[in-house]
Amino acid sequence: MLEREWVSVRDPEDDRRRYTFDVSFLLSSYLCIYGQGCEGVHPGAQDPAIGCCVHGAYLNEDDDAAGLEALVAERLDATSMQFHAEAVRGGVCTTDEDGEVLTRVVEGGCIFANRTGFGGGIGCALHHLAEDEGVHHTTYKPTVCWQVPLHRTIEELTANDGGTLEVHTIAAYERGHWGEGGADFGWWCLDDEVAFVGRDPVYRSMEVELRLMVGDAVYEELADHLDTRRRQRSRVRFLPLV
Repeated sequence: MLEREWVSVRDPEDDRRRYTFDVSFLLSSYLCIYGQGCEGVHPGAQDPAIGCCVHGAYLNEDDDAAGLEALVAERLDATSMQFHAEAVRGGVCTTDEDGEVLTRVVEGGCIFANRTGFGGGIGCALHHLAEDEGVHHTTYKPTVCWQVPLHRTIEELTANDGGTLEVHTIAAYERGHWGEGGADFGWWCLDDEVAFVGRDPVYRSMEVELRLMVGDAVYEELADHLDTRRRQRSRVRFLPLV
């Protein structure tokens, strides 16, 4: 049985912060196959164009619900966003029973998810907007959307001197991270070799996302290590996890 490989990098800008990375995944050839074979998280029971956006996007402290509303009002319209009229009429976001803010679900998927047959193109209207404007999709999409399939967990540990050490683990987004019901999803990102077709390893193909998650200094150290790791003869093969 193959073991996962990890590496830790201490943040040079904050001695109390450390990052632990899933080397096995970052060296893999994973590539999002949305629109190229991904059937979504409920294969056969949803429009594949919805992908993994069936529950809407939960916003975190770095996301701006008002900013999303402004994009609908000022930058998107009915030709680029299928449910634009619904967004104008009822708003973009809602709050769940736990008080968490998320984008609204309309007809079985996120309000920003354009469906099969829509003239403006299938998929996230925010992603299309970024591409049309020549900027990276992280500019407009909620954090959870542009991070997938990367996942971050944060632990506070006691350091040798008695102080607090903040450990960020950056790894593949696995079923357990979805919570209840995750085991029943079609999780194409990690479950099937069909998604491991990229020309570049994940740490290069998702360089923009990783830099946003950990900062330039940590990313540069990580990339240097992984560049060296790739030149080594031993290979790390990631997935499927079944």
